Amino acid sequence: MQLVKRIAAGALAAVMAVGAVSSSVFADEAYNGYNYDWWGDPVPSQNGYIVDTVISGTDMGVGNFNSLNDIFVDNETGLIYLTDKGNNRIVITDESFSAENTKVLDTFRYGTEFPESKSVIKQTTLKNPNATFVTHYNDKTLIYIADYDNDRVLACYEDGTIFMEYTRPSSDLFAAEYTFKPSNMCVDNALNVYVVIKSITTGMVQFSSNGNFNGYYGANRVEKTAEVIANTFWKLVMSREQYRKMARSVAVEIGNVDIDDEGFIYTVTGTKNSETDILKKLNPAGENVYTNMGYDNIVFGDVTYYDGKNNYSSVISDVDIDQNRNVFLLDTAEKRVFQYSDELDLEFIFGGDGYQKGLFLSPTALENLNGKVYVTDGRKNSITVFKLTEFGELVQEAVALFNRGLYDAAKAPFEEVIKRDSNYWFAYIGLGNAYYTQGDYETAMDYFYMHSRGGYNRAFKEYRINFVRANFNVFIIVIVAVIIVLVVITQIRKRIKKKKSKAGGKK
Repeated sequence: MQLVKRIAAGALAAVMAVGAVSSSVFADEAYNGYNYDWWGDPVPSQNGYIVDTVISGTDMGVGNFNSLNDIFVDNETGLIYLTDKGNNRIVITDESFSAENTKVLDTFRYGTEFPESKSVIKQTTLKNPNATFVTHYNDKTLIYIADYDNDRVLACYEDGTIFMEYTRPSSDLFAAEYTFKPSNMCVDNALNVYVVIKSITTGMVQFSSNGNFNGYYGANRVEKTAEVIANTFWKLVMSREQYRKMARSVAVEIGNVDIDDEGFIYTVTGTKNSETDILKKLNPAGENVYTNMGYDNIVFGDVTYYDGKNNYSSVISDVDIDQNRNVFLLDTAEKRVFQYSDELDLEFIFGGDGYQKGLFLSPTALENLNGKVYVTDGRKNSITVFKLTEFGELVQEAVALFNRGLYDAAKAPFEEVIKRDSNYWFAYIGLGNAYYTQGDYETAMDYFYMHSRGGYNRAFKEYRINFVRANFNVFIIVIVAVIIVLVVITQIRKRIKKKKSKAGGKK
């Protein structure tokens, strides 16, 4: 019945999405807006983002890209760093993508930090670079490049002068069978470097700023699958040698990483074979904040059978956090972008599979800058820039006001969102939270009802407590009255019984 329900709901949503939500604003969009309600069923919804422009290498005056693999946006300078993997170069530009403001970084020279042996070589180039990360320290811009086939993370200044190379650790903790093929990395404020090696399941490889190997950070948990449970059983009944010969269950490796301005590190696990730790938010101790907040059971990406026809299974391959703490996830299997609030409520879905503008053939990475979303495509070899629609701006305004504690101010834009799209369940959650925070629990219950079981239960609990407090005197009077009535009834029954007893004795 559940499957039939989902298929029917998906078919209805597909029909409604074509006509009910469409308008002249979205007439040229290659994808129909949709979202999921509280039950996980698809509902048509207005698009939060539309295509602003699509940029190629020739538009920027640097020739065609070749396997455009990554994009990084420096929020401090507004510069955009593109990892052109097939051309072994980093292309640096700005929001204009103009040839005048674009330069190429493809040759690097060793600085004075390196020994004479490096100084003799003087120059080096990249070999299949996978990603770029940029930070600032002592008024200098530091560029880190995951130089995949050179087995290193190369760190340099803006002019290409190398100040550090992070290579395979010589420590016994780094197993002999491990390769050192960095696919991505991030850097914290102390210049510790966290390197994603997709062949390693024990977490990211962590280096100090001076290149020392500090161990592993943020390993995924072993998923509680039937295989793991079976292996636990066999471990009890087999000898140590027999068990060692069995295929051992291990955690899935980390797929990608990002870091926010507060130092929290976000990781994603891009695989169809795992449901554990798809998205994590790690504190300095390497603990998943989302687990501590009770967010373990969230399904990221598309829900199965979302359109009533196809069995979709998302693969989350990239994560980015904007300045409002929104979480953006890139699904390379279904070629969509999913935007979540900082509390992981789904806000928008956009993109899709195809050749048209706004669709992707092989999306590889995403970033945010000033309210725009940038997505690179490794087959189209282009950057698609999405901008907020009027509806999207309204949602973002409401969420930003609420996050700043301006609950009264947030109510009006949330109410306007519902007027424009009655299917947009997140607005009901926002209004429910706004009224709940202000102590109007009865109204909060109205908005939470059919949209958030947890929110409704919280509001109902407070409503019940307040109701009891407000009517405490009445309850006391009623209780005293009931007690008095019971006492009177008891006394009357005793007297009646006594009279009957006396009457029986006279006989």
